[in-house]
Amino acid sequence: MSSQSKSETEKQVLQAARQLAEETAASFTMDQLAAKAGLSRATIYRQIGGKQAILKRLATEHGLDDLHQPDVPSRILQAARKLFGQQGLMAPTMEQIAAEADVGVATVYRHFGDKTGLLRRFMQAFHPRLPVEQEEMSGVLDTDLAQLVESMIQFILENQDMVRLSFGNAQEWREYLMDLRPFQERSLNRVANFLQSQMASGQLHPIDPQQAAIALVGMILSFGLIMPSYYNLPNPEPHETAVFITNLFLNGLKKP
Repeated sequence: MSSQSKSETEKQVLQAARQLAEETAASFTMDQLAAKAGLSRATIYRQIGGKQAILKRLATEHGLDDLHQPDVPSRILQAARKLFGQQGLMAPTMEQIAAEADVGVATVYRHFGDKTGLLRRFMQAFHPRLPVEQEEMSGVLDTDLAQLVESMIQFILENQDMVRLSFGNAQEWREYLMDLRPFQERSLNRVANFLQSQMASGQLHPIDPQQAAIALVGMILSFGLIMPSYYNLPNPEPHETAVFITNLFLNGLKKP
């Protein structure tokens, strides 16, 4: 192969690698790169080396100095979290977030597109994973509801700053980010759907599932957020508290 053809191959590979790096935050595979460049993996390895060598070339020759660092998006999200907690959702600029993360503002735009894209990724990163899928359910109402409650309490305790933020900036969500929903609204809908399914199967009395969900989520927030934040009481133990809330919700206090 001539030096000219080798140069053209390297250019072709680096161009494809740059496009993939910008699309995937440098998490692309060599198979993806080979398909993108229209070359075999063997040719890429022979002409330019493995992924680390390619990322190094991108860093030195194209100024993409952060692509070999897999934690850059996480670092940007953590910086955004700090500034959102201090200033609210809409006040921090992309330049401020970049400075807090110690990266260039172009890096923030490259990873997240724009402010709305960053907010969308931020909410995806900081929201509870609720175990309400059928394959995760035991079929025992008390057990499944306690598991759901425990996951929400655990999330609140780990992200009290973000939960307070989503409540305190509700107007910003409504005005600017209608396609994004803070965690409590998504969680409320998931809980309501779970309770409705239990009502449909005859496990619970048929009442308004949304109102029932509001009552349950209210107890969860009281223990996970209001109790430690406003009454200065110790954080509750998630599992024990979930069992207590579940029993109180399902059985109440009135003697039969």
